[in-house]
Amino acid sequence: MDDVTIKFICGDSKEREAILERANREWAEIIHSSSGASYAWDAIADANEDLLVLEAPDGKLLGALSFCTRYGDEKNIYVSRIGVIRERCGYGQRLMREVAKIAADKGQGVVALPTAEGQRLFCRIGMRFRQRAGSHEPEYAFTPNEARRFAEGRQMSRALSSQG
Repeated sequence: MDDVTIKFICGDSKEREAILERANREWAEIIHSSSGASYAWDAIADANEDLLVLEAPDGKLLGALSFCTRYGDEKNIYVSRIGVIRERCGYGQRLMREVAKIAADKGQGVVALPTAEGQRLFCRIGMRFRQRAGSHEPEYAFTPNEARRFAEGRQMSRALSSQG
């Protein structure tokens, strides 16, 4: 897994369009049966957000994560979509570690909205479960210090995610 690479793509670009075309070709047979591939495709397709793309040493696409900073909450980076084509390989964790590095470099936290698949990942990496401010929707979050610790490879405890 250490041979995988992560590309950062800011907003809309020709490079993003090329990656979307590759995803269409590489994932044509699994896009409708794999929620991970579907989430990854959606992340790549959303040109309004920044993008992290995970690639295998042979250049095959393994997953993607889209994120943004929301107007009025510049203290956090919001993970909008994350998807990988194979679960339990550490790919989701690699993408989350990379977005945590970006957040840590800016002194920001990381917030992610739960999906069934994402919820397992977010709990496993130690994100805190909390009610979203001004909403009944839950979210998972790292404070800026937690994001920095996770980015540095100091694994968070599962116990943190269960605290209210």
